[in-house]
Amino acid sequence: MNRQKKIFFIGLLVFTLIIIAITVDMARRTTAPWNRKKTIDRVLPITPDSTRK
Repeated sequence: MNRQKKIFFIGLLVFTLIIIAITVDMARRTTAPWNRKKTIDRVLPITPDSTRK
């Protein structure tokens, strides 16, 4: 391989590793909708002057 191809593949590898790291970080910080607690408080926020039915 010539020098330009080596630089391209190293850049591609670094870019791919950065994208994988960002994806893993986003996945760890996010909760899937089906894993969230389905509470009435989350769906309908309760204000101090309102009453629950």
